[in-house]
Amino acid sequence: MLTIAKLTTYARFNGDIDGWARAADSDDAARLTGSDWYLIDELLTNLATVASGRDSAAIAANFKQRLRACTADEPTRDALRALASEVLQQSGAE
Repeated sequence: MLTIAKLTTYARFNGDIDGWARAADSDDAARLTGSDWYLIDELLTNLATVASGRDSAAIAANFKQRLRACTADEPTRDALRALASEVLQQSGAE
């Protein structure tokens, strides 16, 4: 289950799993797992695809259900959406 704390750790390392693996302190390592990291990557990719309108309505609805199942609460989902927006802006895709 993703939480704001996990997203904060992910953002602090700018989505760089290698940097996290090398430099994470014990709190970072206890808070976030490799599986969490890959889930965040997957959800960010899916958020970008849904936002682009390239998915069908059924796929977008399925993703919305998955997003709810993988996140602790609405503030966490909002934080993930904000992170997705930042990633898109940094890549120049938005």
